[in-house]
Amino acid sequence: MYTKKYCTFAVKLCSRTNVLILNQKINKMKLSETKHLLCVLAVAITFVLSSCNSENETPVNYKSLPEVIANDFSNRYGTNNIEHVYTGTDFYRHAGQQETYVYCKDKAGNELLVVYVDNVWNRSMLTLSDINKLPDNVRQRLSRELPDTDNCEFWRINEITQACISGKYYELCYLVQDSSMDKSWVHTLVIDSEGTLLKSCDYELNNNAYVRPFTADIDWITEHYKGARVLAYINDLGFDSYLIMHDGVIKSVSFDSNHPDAKWEETRYALPEGAAVSSHVLDTLHTKYPYFTYTEVFVIENHGGKFYLFIDGTRADRLGHYIEAN
Repeated sequence: MYTKKYCTFAVKLCSRTNVLILNQKINKMKLSETKHLLCVLAVAITFVLSSCNSENETPVNYKSLPEVIANDFSNRYGTNNIEHVYTGTDFYRHAGQQETYVYCKDKAGNELLVVYVDNVWNRSMLTLSDINKLPDNVRQRLSRELPDTDNCEFWRINEITQACISGKYYELCYLVQDSSMDKSWVHTLVIDSEGTLLKSCDYELNNNAYVRPFTADIDWITEHYKGARVLAYINDLGFDSYLIMHDGVIKSVSFDSNHPDAKWEETRYALPEGAAVSSHVLDTLHTKYPYFTYTEVFVIENHGGKFYLFIDGTRADRLGHYIEAN
């Protein structure tokens, strides 16, 4: 088990470094110049998390679980085989609440983690052993995004349910072989239960077992993005990120988990269909990078203003450039 105090420190350490990366983005550095640093950060935080121990967690006899937890667990999962129960203080974002981790297996033998905060169910994470156990909608979407799964080594296939988010979503992390560059790439997909692709990135996200969404963040999103629906939560290199549907567009709204009140950091999304980039922005792009061709355009909104990210999706390293909107 991980010590949540140390795990939180690792997430915050990564978050502080991301502030520097964000400033670099505002200064319109090339994506390729920060890409290596991002990959190093992903590896570093994975190493720190994997090095955590359980000295701040207390093993609990599952037969002595609080009655409210025992009843809720039984109603949700029946007679699943409970293997371990740990309880301790939740240090994430200085919440200071008591968390109870119930580790068990479902009837199919898949690993199941159920987390309670102050004796109230908060989240569940089911680890599937095979992509064939994914729901049809999710598996079909995966096959469109990744036609040749035989050349991929899946590290993580998780079904996640959160108390403050309606519906399940799925996080798939895998290693893909790139024969053209004789390299292997880590890739992660986040897909909702309807088969909608919510996020695709070439690094590993932080483990959802030890971080969680906060209702204050969702309230902020509700206030600033009228009519938005929160589809998933991830911790993306130290940022608490919420994947939302707003005006028909999937957007990622990120908060800096380094602060107890979690300040909003940025919102990013693919350029909506039918939307146009101004000629001024395109002229700037072509002047600075005359031989660059792009296949994807993203919009980034943060405290520094509005930016466009142009990416060449035909390249394995997904080279990209940031151009300020104004």
